[in-house]
Amino acid sequence: MHKFDPYEYIGVIIPGVVVVLTLMLLYPAASAVLSSGVTVGEFGLILILAIVAGHLIQALGNAYEGIVWGVLGGMPTTWPAKKSTGLLSAKQLVRLEAAIRADFDAPMSELASGRGPVREINAAVRAKGKTDRIEAFNRNYGLLRGISAALIVAGVLVIVVDRSDWMISLILAAAAVVATYRMIRFGQHYAREMFVEYLRCSDHSPDPKLDDK
Repeated sequence: MHKFDPYEYIGVIIPGVVVVLTLMLLYPAASAVLSSGVTVGEFGLILILAIVAGHLIQALGNAYEGIVWGVLGGMPTTWPAKKSTGLLSAKQLVRLEAAIRADFDAPMSELASGRGPVREINAAVRAKGKTDRIEAFNRNYGLLRGISAALIVAGVLVIVVDRSDWMISLILAAAAVVATYRMIRFGQHYAREMFVEYLRCSDHSPDPKLDDK
C-alpha cells in the first residue's frame, strides 16, 4: 500500500497556490471571489486549480533547476568528481573514492554523469534505512524549487498584465532569488548527507566512525 506523504501534496499545492492567487488578484472578476468570501465549493475549485498549476510549475521547476545547476557546474551529487567544491573534506573524498571502486568497480569521475554510482549509492543508503534526513532535505529542495519557479511565473504575469506594476515584479524576482538560494543550500545538504551516510554504512570505509562533515 502506498504510504501517505504530505510532501506529494504540499510540494505541489503551495507553488500552485502562488500562481492561482496571482491570477485571481490580477483579474478583478476572479479577485471578487476573495473579497466576498470563499464557499466550500469555490475552495475545492481553487484547490484543484492549485494542484494543476502546481504540477505545471514543478515541470518548469525541473527546467529551472537545470539552468541553476548548469551555472554552478552541475548538481551537488556530481561535485565529488571535481574534488574542489567543498562539499566533502579531503579525507571523505579519499574514503568515497575507495568505496566506489570497491563497491561498483568505477572511478570517482563517473559521478560526474549524475547516473551510475550516484543512483547505486542512493539505493545502498536506502537499503540501510538511513534516509530520514536525506528525504527531509529532498522535500525542502523540491518545495523551494517549485516556489522559485512560481515566483518567477507570478512576476512575469504581473508585468505582462500591467507594466506599471514593475515594482511588484521586482519584489517577486527578489523573493525568487532568495528561494533559489535556499533551494541550492538544500540541494547541497541532500548530496552531502547522502555521501556521508554511504560512507558510514560502507564496509570498505577504513574508519566508519570518522565523520568529517
